[in-house]
Amino acid sequence: MIRESIRRNLNPIAQLGPLTTFMIIFFGFPILVFFIYSFWTVQGWTIVRQWSLGNYFHAVASPVYRMLILRSVFIGLFTATLSVVVVYPLAYTLAFKIRRYRDLILFILMISLFSNYLVRIYAWRSILSTNGLVSVILMALGLADEPNSYLLYDWTGVVVTLLNVYLPFATLPIYSALLNIERSLTEAARDLGASPLRAFYEVTLPLSTSGVRVAFLFIFLLTAGDFVTPELVGGSGGRMIGNAIATQFGIVFNWPLGSAFAFTTILVIFLLLVAFLVGGRLLRPRR
Repeated sequence: MIRESIRRNLNPIAQLGPLTTFMIIFFGFPILVFFIYSFWTVQGWTIVRQWSLGNYFHAVASPVYRMLILRSVFIGLFTATLSVVVVYPLAYTLAFKIRRYRDLILFILMISLFSNYLVRIYAWRSILSTNGLVSVILMALGLADEPNSYLLYDWTGVVVTLLNVYLPFATLPIYSALLNIERSLTEAARDLGASPLRAFYEVTLPLSTSGVRVAFLFIFLLTAGDFVTPELVGGSGGRMIGNAIATQFGIVFNWPLGSAFAFTTILVIFLLLVAFLVGGRLLRPRR
């Protein structure tokens, strides 16, 4: 009996051991190294191992980096909100309305999910360029007099591109949550006299909020820290904190300051996530 209980307790540890070891070596240890770096300074091209909070004070006090952090948070929240609004009707249609072509549509979503990230960004860059599709359509409708790079090199172009790139990541959680809703619940609401719209708001929407929350948080985390899309599409008007961090590491070679920017951003996003989760629990109706 004792051997069986020991074996039963050690079995989950043995199963999670390789993954835990991998995450500690290739994720936890580098994070710890850069966290230590964030307290050091740079003189010339040499990293001075003197402990200081100067990098964090610079990250908080600099109006430029405060603006970049706020812009990153705003773009992340705005893109996540748009993703949920755009994706929910699609996921609802796939879960309840379309049966024949459901697998085909999901397969197309999977293809877009695993397609090359840079190819999609460059495609949107050409669409938003001066001679791109957006400019041609606006001129054809008489809304523009000459070709222009509308939405390009601005935060709006960044949002449009991120929305296209990360839509599959929002579709799957919401679709999964809707698929787990029993149709008998909505049918019971209809039998009790509820209209289709009221049955949706009273039954379907509350039962799918878990998928909505997961999709929102997933898109927010992915977009708030993005730096490739702002670099290629955003220009000076769409730069985000990820671009500043990449500049400190790759161009200025000020790794301590770049590490401080990264951990300051992580702290801000973590506090927002905590506020989001706590607010969701407080707003949840009590039974």
